[in-house]
Amino acid sequence: MRREETSNHNRRVWAAPGLSRWFLVIALSLLCVAGARAQEERAIGNFAGVGVRAMGMGGAFAGVADDFTALYWNPAGLAQMSNREVRVSFLRNGRKTKSTLDGTPGLSDLSNTRFGTMGFVYPYPVYQGSFVLAVGFTRIKDYDWSLNLKGTDEGLAGDHNFQHEGELALAGVAAAIDVSPAISLGATLGLVSGEDQAVNEFNWTDPEDEFFERRFLARDTFADEYERSLYAVLGVMIRSSRKDPRYRLGATITTGAAQKIRYAFRGASSESGYSLVEFDDGTVEKFADDVFSDAYELSLPFEFGLAASAAPVPGLTLAGSLHFAEWSQSEYKVTDDAEFRANTSFADQYRDVARYHIGVEYQVPYVALDLRAGYYTDPIPFIGPRDLDPVAAYPPIRVTSDRSFITLGAGLLLDGVVQVDVAWIAGAFTQIEEVGGVIVEEHDLKRLIFGVGYNF
Repeated sequence: MRREETSNHNRRVWAAPGLSRWFLVIALSLLCVAGARAQEERAIGNFAGVGVRAMGMGGAFAGVADDFTALYWNPAGLAQMSNREVRVSFLRNGRKTKSTLDGTPGLSDLSNTRFGTMGFVYPYPVYQGSFVLAVGFTRIKDYDWSLNLKGTDEGLAGDHNFQHEGELALAGVAAAIDVSPAISLGATLGLVSGEDQAVNEFNWTDPEDEFFERRFLARDTFADEYERSLYAVLGVMIRSSRKDPRYRLGATITTGAAQKIRYAFRGASSESGYSLVEFDDGTVEKFADDVFSDAYELSLPFEFGLAASAAPVPGLTLAGSLHFAEWSQSEYKVTDDAEFRANTSFADQYRDVARYHIGVEYQVPYVALDLRAGYYTDPIPFIGPRDLDPVAAYPPIRVTSDRSFITLGAGLLLDGVVQVDVAWIAGAFTQIEEVGGVIVEEHDLKRLIFGVGYNF
């Protein structure tokens, strides 16, 4: 309550009528607290990048696929391997997001260190051709995202933060076999599972000491658990020669998972609208949270990949690939009771996208050093509008600069058996959205991956 309105401090929570409603509209749209609006499904798109060597080459690896990560890229490539291999990697993620809300700037910074891959390859002895088995674990989706929005209205300053942290990972087995001197087939069968932890904080403060209340806080959390679902990759590779594969062509089909997602929500009570209110005298009034949980099921489409690589001169490998997914064909098989996602129209709010990857690897003469570079795109599938109600007339999201990445990498073979690899990835994208105000987001992404392999 305003000081000039009353001298009686009865600690009744004052709700900023313009600001709170305005920012809650934004929050509901961004975070799917209302069923009529659409939230991006984190399992759609959000390619994580798999393998240190592969990502050093810009992810152009489905036409190379001659290490453990072929389990993900193209299992048919495993047939090229003649040595047993153990491989492990770790990664460091960093994301900075510059934002403006109707011209007011904001900044968020999110970073973490995660386990990347771990796998084992075993070529089984055969009289002719090749038969290779692999087993392992690798991240395939990246759920990290953050946003900070700031603004001022009716004497209160808003500083609101939204954040997702999580991943989807594949644990699987793969096998590849030569069916002719130049053709190999492969398959991966596994389970995908993961989690997404989302935290949304709305902070209003009184910088001019105009009210009895010094600070208002509304805090919501979503904990999404992606239960184990079947995942399969079928691949084929055609090589110019088994002993010297100067030219390779690859193709893959990745099955769409029927992903069951359980979520638990804890957030500011719908009655009070806040988690706590801090008063000028230092006292704090806390309010009980609303708590509920439910589950829904998401069916994802197939993904198709085509790839090629060539070695025009000894020691130089050029590679490229294309991966296409019809995300607009996704659907909810089972919706939750609250119907948070029931009103989503994948055909209207999502677009079909293709990821392009190009890369190069150069083996430095006389030393066991490989140098790599690459480039890839990862277009954003969700383009809105968030609200399908024509009365609300929410415009689609404008992706003014889609996700694209440059990569650099290096690998060093020690003592003929230990392979040490590092890759650096940098990317960015910009989008503009009108949800109760004009929100401009400029995302800057960095990733450092380190891995060690042992061949024997």
